[in-house]
Amino acid sequence: MALIFSPEGARLLKAENRLKKNKDFKAVYGKKNSIAAKSIVLYINNNGSGIARFGFSVSKKVGNAVVRNRCRRLMREAVRRHIDEIDPDMDYVFVGRTSLAEAAFLSVERDVLSVLKRKGCLSERKPAEG
Repeated sequence: MALIFSPEGARLLKAENRLKKNKDFKAVYGKKNSIAAKSIVLYINNNGSGIARFGFSVSKKVGNAVVRNRCRRLMREAVRRHIDEIDPDMDYVFVGRTSLAEAAFLSVERDVLSVLKRKGCLSERKPAEG
């Protein structure tokens, strides 16, 4: 059995917070509620479940599989770092543009936060319990 650890320990995006099925992606795309930044496009849809779910997509136009996977990892990490600030009850699909292939993480994080803020899906960070 292989375990995957991030640099901060096992802090990965939980399965309940992921969109995986094609019908889920199509439901979000179908609402045509989108906003764009330099390197990403965000599609959102209300899911009514109380849990924010995220999908990440990168076209073959962006590059080969290695490049596309890197782009998805960058977007996923930017979301993971700010998941406590993101409005639940929504499905989010982040689509990478061609400029994402050369983008640094801080640029991607800035774009992710920018589109979320412009759509009103970003709130103040919740205080840590403990």
